[in-house]
Amino acid sequence: MFSEYFKNNIVKVSSNITIYTENDKSVKNFGKQWRDYTNVQIDSVNNFTLSYNFLKKILHEDLSILENKEILEIGCGAGRFTEHFAKLSRLCLSLDLSDAIFHNVGKDMENVKLAKANFLELEPKKKFDIVFCRGVLQHTPNPKKSILKIHEFVKDNGFVIFDIYKKPKIGKFHPKYLIWRPLISNLIKYEKFEKFLNKNIHKLLKVKRFVDKIFFQVKFFSDCIIPIWDYKNIYQLTDKQLSSLSILDTLDGIYAKYDFPMSNKEITKLLKKNNIKICKNDSKNNYFITRAIID
Repeated sequence: MFSEYFKNNIVKVSSNITIYTENDKSVKNFGKQWRDYTNVQIDSVNNFTLSYNFLKKILHEDLSILENKEILEIGCGAGRFTEHFAKLSRLCLSLDLSDAIFHNVGKDMENVKLAKANFLELEPKKKFDIVFCRGVLQHTPNPKKSILKIHEFVKDNGFVIFDIYKKPKIGKFHPKYLIWRPLISNLIKYEKFEKFLNKNIHKLLKVKRFVDKIFFQVKFFSDCIIPIWDYKNIYQLTDKQLSSLSILDTLDGIYAKYDFPMSNKEITKLLKKNNIKICKNDSKNNYFITRAIID
């Protein structure tokens, strides 16, 4: 199946997953996260619509763009969107460089095919109607090159749907980048910090929310004091679900090897410079729908 779409040599096939590379050192922690927190964001397991609603938001409320299409999903993780692509598309080819691919909930779905691959190294042979890449590009060595690369996989009349985490207004002076990421990731091993979070997450969230309340919900101040992610009043989830999501995203934010957010202005400038048509741009969240590169 994958040889129809990519020119690269296949290393092997394991557990019905096509493997193009085993060099995943830079994303080892992502594999651990999705191994241990596989179901945290999966709608069908939790009986919620968290990921479905998120998908609608990224697609600017137009899911019809996916119907009966061939989709390339880049950075699929545990499959929070894969399971919805399976229902909507004709075919979904989902990639992840990390071992998360072995835990993807779409592995037994008939029209889903999974591959362990670095999309930056793949050379297209046959192109796709839709290329979808969410939560990935800021975690690559050069996000600008990565944005251009994902446009190589789409047909001339197809769509590329992507996002990239938005750069804080104070940039690298934000406590996440200036203090917490270098301090924690360099001094505390991933497993030790994960154990600490699991033991203390309820206390940490309680303190963070108290600080938010004092500062009238201006979260910058609590971010300076408590380096964890909190989604209360953002997602309607149980306390247990909010705690699990907090642990998952805190580990993601602290231990990612690469973390290069971009401003909407930077992305827009890059796309225009390379003659990529911007169909829709959610400037608040950095969600884009674009057309292929125009030669």
